[in-house]
Amino acid sequence: MPVNLQAALSQSVGIARDHMEDSASSFILQQGYCDKTSRIGLFVVADGMGGHLNGELASSLAIENLNKFLLPKLQEQFDSLPTPEQIEPLLAEAFDLAQQAVLDKVAGGGSTLTAALLIDKTLYFAHVGDSRLYLVGYDGKTEILSRDHSLVQRLVDLGQISLAEAETHPQKNVLYRALGQTDGFKVDQGYQQLSSPGYLMLCSDGLWGVLEEKRIINEICSDRSLAERANRLCELANQAGGPDNISVILVEIS
Repeated sequence: MPVNLQAALSQSVGIARDHMEDSASSFILQQGYCDKTSRIGLFVVADGMGGHLNGELASSLAIENLNKFLLPKLQEQFDSLPTPEQIEPLLAEAFDLAQQAVLDKVAGGGSTLTAALLIDKTLYFAHVGDSRLYLVGYDGKTEILSRDHSLVQRLVDLGQISLAEAETHPQKNVLYRALGQTDGFKVDQGYQQLSSPGYLMLCSDGLWGVLEEKRIINEICSDRSLAERANRLCELANQAGGPDNISVILVEIS
């Protein structure tokens, strides 16, 4: 049996900002042929950087170019389940196109880009920056599939500062890898088979950087509708001060 996918997307400018620099998109494709049904979900979050116009343009261009390339390719592959050897180069090319669009059209701008691609029970993901991808079981067991490309995370990895110190570090938001940067640009990729039902959450740091993980997971696993849960996460981040734009996509996989 194919997986059942439901998704909800919610965004907020936040309390402290007066404009939106995040972009996000959510697509679920379904096709039935003969006695087979396949489902594909493509979910993307981008957090723009570089000021009012540059940040908005960088994040929107990133998602526009990724979707423009990937969606037709995924529809071409619908007749049979593609392999990792087919999908990973497509994701890499999609990120390269997003990177080139930002370099060409947004001088001085940049963006994070985190994408999750579900093809039946296989999850593929690609990522650059410090937006995040979480995999959460119905029991609340949580795995962060993305890795923050931030200076502070690197200092934590090197043992130079603690996690507690990282939370209040003055360079908390400095990224060493993102779209728009040329030095050391590299996209993290991975895939895994999903064996049990649960949730995906993609979000910008306006959510995960403000709320404790336990509080986020409690809301994801609540009994509200999926849309209510996504909206509630934005509300909670705003109640905690809303220092940044907030984007969240919740996906239920059953």
